[in-house]
Amino acid sequence: MTDETFRIRLEAKNPEKGHLRAYKIDAGQDLFGQWSIEVSYGRIGRRGRSVTYSAADDAAAAAIVRNCLHRRASAPKRIGVPYPDPRAVRPERMDWRETLARVARE
Repeated sequence: MTDETFRIRLEAKNPEKGHLRAYKIDAGQDLFGQWSIEVSYGRIGRRGRSVTYSAADDAAAAAIVRNCLHRRASAPKRIGVPYPDPRAVRPERMDWRETLARVARE
């Protein structure tokens, strides 16, 4: 992967109910400009699962990230505890801060 990377980690915790979930998105471009988006999720402290998506351009990568974050927004209904607002979590790279802000508005 090149310098065009994006990482975000979200955690949903409610120890009283035993709900301890982690969700991570790692995205980056290879030397040919192809995006690879790895989504990892599961119980905090456990191995969890991982899925990797590919995207040919920025728009397709942003759509994948948007869909992943949209699913996290439904966590209170599904698991009884919310993940933090992804706009409040600060990605590591400036380019992706703008992309995440645009994705969150859509």
